[in-house]
Amino acid sequence: MRGVSSLQEKWLDQQKRDDIAVFVVWSDQLFAGARHVPEAAELMPDRRARHYWDGDRVLGRAYQDRLEAGGRRFELDREAWDVWLLFDRDARWGEGGPPQPSWWEHQLRGPLPPERRLDPERFAARAAQLLARPRPPR
Repeated sequence: MRGVSSLQEKWLDQQKRDDIAVFVVWSDQLFAGARHVPEAAELMPDRRARHYWDGDRVLGRAYQDRLEAGGRRFELDREAWDVWLLFDRDARWGEGGPPQPSWWEHQLRGPLPPERRLDPERFAARAAQLLARPRPPR
């Protein structure tokens, strides 16, 4: 929960652009329930953030074996949760499953790289790099 408010402070409060979409997906980890989402959403009150409840952990399962870094794919022993995923503006969920994030960070135990531990300042810098990329011609 602390990560959500630090991301608000270190990234969204500093980045005023309107072309950012933030999807915060809450699930029933640590005995949470859908009834907790309104209160949790107050940790990231930014108008660009949309909060969703995923009681069936669909998103976490979709990313359980999909996170890559340094040319290596990581297999988690359970669904991915407490992760931040950063996507390019053209990312789409297709028939092959969810898109690979441009950058991701975690707060999980297990075989994930320690250099990807949640860091709101690093995440904000990665997001700024993505925003600085020119849009491809359509």
